[in-house]
Amino acid sequence: MNEEEFRTFLKAQRRSQGTIEQCVRLTGEFGAYLGEHRAGKGLDDAHPEDLEAFVSWKKKQRKSVNSYLWAIHRYYEYTSNELMRRLATDMRQQQIAKGRGKRRSLRLKDIPGVAAEQIEKLAAIGIADVEGVLEAGRTKEEREELSTRSGVPLDEILELVKLADLTRIVDIKGVRVRLLYEAGVDTVEKVSTYDPEGLREKLIEANEDRQILKRDPTLVETKYWITQAKALQQVVEY
Repeated sequence: MNEEEFRTFLKAQRRSQGTIEQCVRLTGEFGAYLGEHRAGKGLDDAHPEDLEAFVSWKKKQRKSVNSYLWAIHRYYEYTSNELMRRLATDMRQQQIAKGRGKRRSLRLKDIPGVAAEQIEKLAAIGIADVEGVLEAGRTKEEREELSTRSGVPLDEILELVKLADLTRIVDIKGVRVRLLYEAGVDTVEKVSTYDPEGLREKLIEANEDRQILKRDPTLVETKYWITQAKALQQVVEY
């Protein structure tokens, strides 16, 4: 692996220095595995079965493989190896989807920009996470009732419902959901109408203004979010 050229490639994608170094390190671990366990192969000699074996090996060590797959995806994007790039991407998305089913519902306190006063008022009526917000605020009438019961203003209830709805998209967590909302892409339906490049540009612009994420979303990520959004049924009435 030509580390300097790889770093230059990542820098051109506006990655932070920490992200670049992590990407090089994790890709290097895959390369070391190939040399030791896969008949002395190098990164550019690897085949799909080699990556699958590496992932299984890491799982046996009880290691999270998502970061490795992200880094490896970047390396094969750099080398224009479409087969391996796509495999790494697909494997990572599968891992994310599996993990989502095991995750607890996102707590309101973990979403940037949600006021402590709102959290306390909703907690007093038994609502502490996005699942609770969605269950209680799907329709306009339910949101009005929730506002009355909790003492949280109706416009703030609507904001929380939109944030909660967006978290149904796989891989959208607290910081990312805030970025989508601040960019004006504040419903699942709006996400579904974008093309990947258009959504990425919209989010980069919003992130430059507000500095919400340490790194900008990638084209692969926005494409995956749009795919997920198109597959979701509408559950909130606006």
